[in-house]
Amino acid sequence: MKRRLILLFSLPAVLTGCASAKIRNWRISPVMGPVRSGSGSSIGIRSIGLPNTLSQTGVPEPGGIYAANTFQNDLWAAPLTEMLQLVMVANLAQRLPNDTVLVDGGAIGKAADQLVEIQILELTLNVAGEIFLSAQFATRPATSQNWQFQNFQSSAMGGQTAEAVVAALSLVWGSAANLLATMLS
Repeated sequence: MKRRLILLFSLPAVLTGCASAKIRNWRISPVMGPVRSGSGSSIGIRSIGLPNTLSQTGVPEPGGIYAANTFQNDLWAAPLTEMLQLVMVANLAQRLPNDTVLVDGGAIGKAADQLVEIQILELTLNVAGEIFLSAQFATRPATSQNWQFQNFQSSAMGGQTAEAVVAALSLVWGSAANLLATMLS
C-alpha cells in the first residue's frame, strides 16, 4: 500500500518534467513610413508569391547560406503570405492616405484602379542574424497591361532570437512599402 501511494504521488512530478516548451506565435507588424500624396485611387494588393522554402510554419532561424531552419517553438501566427499581404495593405494605407488600399480578392469587393503584385525571391538570415529580402514588384492599372516593374533588395540587422528576426522582417517589409508607395504615387 505504501509503495502505491509513493508511486501515485510521484507520478505528477515525473510528468511535469516531460512538458514541452511553450509555443510562441509571432506576427509581422506595420511600420510607419513617409506619407505620399497618392491620387485618390483604389489599390488592390494581390496575393504574395513566396518560395516553397518559406512556406514553413516556423520563424526562420539565423544560419548559413544553405540553411532553411526555423526556431523550434516560435511559429507564425498565420500563413506568411497572408501576413505579408495584410501588413503591406496597412503599410501602404499609412503611406498613401488619399488612396484606398485593399486586399485584392478579399472580403471587400471594391474594384481596384491599380493592382500591386509581389514575388518574394529570397528571404534569408545569415549567421549574424542579418535578414536579407529580395523581391520583384509590379504595378499596373486594373484595366490595362501597362506594367511597371521594380526589383527590390533590402536588409536589416535582426539577431539571434525569433523576436529580433520578426522585428527585422517588419522593418524590411516597411522599406518595401516605401518603394511601392513611390511607384504608386
